[in-house]
Amino acid sequence: MAVQTPTKTKRIPMSKEEFRLLPEGPPFYDYVNGEAVEVNRPTGKHSQIMFRLASKLWEHVHAKDLGDVYSDIDVELPTGHTFGPDIVFLSKEHLDRYDEASGDLYGVPDLIVEILSPSNADYDRYEKFAYYHEAGVPWVWFVEQDTLTIEEFCWQAGGYLWLGAVRGGKVFKPKLFPDLEINLKDLLGAT
Repeated sequence: MAVQTPTKTKRIPMSKEEFRLLPEGPPFYDYVNGEAVEVNRPTGKHSQIMFRLASKLWEHVHAKDLGDVYSDIDVELPTGHTFGPDIVFLSKEHLDRYDEASGDLYGVPDLIVEILSPSNADYDRYEKFAYYHEAGVPWVWFVEQDTLTIEEFCWQAGGYLWLGAVRGGKVFKPKLFPDLEINLKDLLGAT
C-alpha cells in the first residue's frame, strides 16, 4: 500500500535489522516500507496530555480487569511496519502481544491513541492512520493538543468509521469503554 503524507518527514532507507540496532532516541524513528521515518520529540504539553490520559485509561482498564495500557511503546504490526504510538491498549485476550524482554508490542493493539501536534498531525492522520487500518487496528483516537479535542474511529472494511469528536471541556464517552468518562480539560487542570 503506497501512502503519501502531506508533510515532509526525514526518511532513511535501511533494513529492519539496521532499524532494530538504532539507539533509543532522540531522534526517534518509525519503520515503514524499508525506511526509518524520523518523528519529532514530544513537547511538554504533548507529554502531559499523554501521561494524564494514559493514567486515566490505565486506572479504568485495571479497575475493570480489561487488559493493560502502555504509553510510548514500539508496536510492530503484522505488516512489518513499526510505530511508536503515544498510548496503546491491549485487551486481556491480547496481552501475549506484549514482549516483556524487549519492552515492545508485536501484533495489533486493541486501541491506538495519537496526540497530534502541528509537527506530526499530517503524518499521524494520513500515513500512520492508513497503515493502522491496513493492519486491522480496531480503534484509533486522535487527540488535538491545542483544543484537547478527542476523535474516535472504529475499524470498518472500507476505512475507519468516524464516531465523533468531543472538544476539551466536554465529556468524552468512548464507545470502546462505555462506562468511562474523560474531560481532558479537567484532567489537565486547564482553564
